[in-house]
Amino acid sequence: MRESISLNCSMRNRYEINWYQLRSEKLDLLISAEKDKTGRRLLINYNPYVTRMKMTADTWVTRATLVISGVTESDSGLYFCGTKSDAPEMFFHKPIRLEIKGN
Repeated sequence: MRESISLNCSMRNRYEINWYQLRSEKLDLLISAEKDKTGRRLLINYNPYVTRMKMTADTWVTRATLVISGVTESDSGLYFCGTKSDAPEMFFHKPIRLEIKGN
């Protein structure tokens, strides 16, 4: 069975979230979402990796979780979650280092 991993990011008082992967000098936007008008759902507005990646949230969307399934060595790298409130700039949380070793 291929493994999946989950990375968490705080969304408290934020309405938009992006997950990025930094790998060998290349920064890749993986998935992007924003809260709907009720603030109770995350609407995905960008996800080119839809077969392998999804984003879930808790009931009040105070935490967003990036779930990567079928993890391979190419998923190694630094993961950044950026969130936005009403300010124009994005706030970046502490990066998460992911290291996947071959079998």
